[in-house]
Amino acid sequence: FRNVIQTALTRAARYSSSFEIFNNERRAIHSMLLYNRYPSTYIHDQFEKFFVKFNSSASFSSSLLSMIIDENQFSTLHQTITNEPTAKQTQLTISAAAVDMTQRHTQIIEATIKRNNNNKFQNNVFVHVTHEARLKGLAREIHQIHDNHFKNTIYGNIRLIVGYRNNRNIEFELSRKRPPSSILKDPLSKKTNHNGINGNGANI
Repeated sequence: FRNVIQTALTRAARYSSSFEIFNNERRAIHSMLLYNRYPSTYIHDQFEKFFVKFNSSASFSSSLLSMIIDENQFSTLHQTITNEPTAKQTQLTISAAAVDMTQRHTQIIEATIKRNNNNKFQNNVFVHVTHEARLKGLAREIHQIHDNHFKNTIYGNIRLIVGYRNNRNIEFELSRKRPPSSILKDPLSKKTNHNGINGNGANI
């Protein structure tokens, strides 16, 4: 409940343009709280805490309106509260900071992934050989040759990867394949359709 009273007084002080208008707003807030059965002592305590927080020169007595007694004190209170961000502004600032932090975190992750992907094959050498039964041990022999020559050199950290390509047999090479569609098209028919003339030289 105390937040309700503090918020109402803060809004009244922020948006009131004069001491008289603020007093009217303050009376309205006080009446509303009494109507909603807030204890008068509790209301007075919350009003007092509000003015102590924002206006140390305010005087206190049993009279509620004597907490701020003139236009100068109200101007000081109004200026102090106006310089503070509203709850919405604070929330926007927090949200903007959260979005900025999320974007920075995302950029760091993306940069790390990109760097790791770039380094993934940096020290790899790929060798492709045709797969044949008679060359079954060829990959092992290539690795042995690589280790014998480069293991204790500055190139020792290079990883050799041997890959296999399928061997296209004679049946695959001699099988009939459909030619590309560009070859299957009749060039004369294409020319006829373009110029409006048939193959015999007559207009269509």
